Amino acid sequence: MARRIVLAIVLLFIVGLAFLTLDDVARNGISALAVISVGILLLFFFGIVGALSQPPRR
Repeated sequence: MARRIVLAIVLLFIVGLAFLTLDDVARNGISALAVISVGILLLFFFGIVGALSQPPRR
């Protein structure tokens, strides 16, 4: 149960940062920092969400 709550919070965090990144790209165009930001968000998504979606080892 706690893992699902943490997963939901992490997903909200990632979606919020993605929205802010896309808003910046829409206003200022694609920059090097925007590309780095998208890369970091992908690392967050695959790393944290992948770890939280797997059941713990016994």
